[in-house]
Amino acid sequence: MLGDHFWPAMYPGIVVGLLVGLTGGGVVSTILGAAGGLLGAMALYFTFAAIGLEESIVSLAGLIGGAALGAYLLMRAGKRVLRTH
Repeated sequence: MLGDHFWPAMYPGIVVGLLVGLTGGGVVSTILGAAGGLLGAMALYFTFAAIGLEESIVSLAGLIGGAALGAYLLMRAGKRVLRTH
């Protein structure tokens, strides 16, 4: 299932997640952003692979959007967890 193009496709997700995490400020936000970006990019990679579009520009745009959304959601969840304690 994981081809030769899997990890190179995840690099934009990690970079976008890091950049989104940096906007939150702090090390924890940056780490959560990178992890969320990776998770978002992975989810959309498998979605595009299932429909046969894993090597197209649509896939790249989707990976970047998914990474940004995943980073934002994981950072928001992290803030909620840290705020409740």
